Amino acid sequence: MAKPKAARPAGEDKDRSLAPLDFMLAVLRDPEASLADRKWAAEKAAPYLHPRLQTVEHGGEVVLRHEDALKDLA
Repeated sequence: MAKPKAARPAGEDKDRSLAPLDFMLAVLRDPEASLADRKWAAEKAAPYLHPRLQTVEHGGEVVLRHEDALKDLA
């Protein structure tokens, strides 16, 4: 799908260009944009606003198991 056209947000200078994320958010928030354009913007902007959790490799020794901690609470 081609990149949709979007109006600049209110107060944006005409001679300044938008950052890519700002452009996608402007398309997403534009009530006059087509549903296809808004879906495109949501899909492309989501990784920048809601990053996925990364896998972390544990390298240390486990000192306290959660089962033992539960016993201490009782």
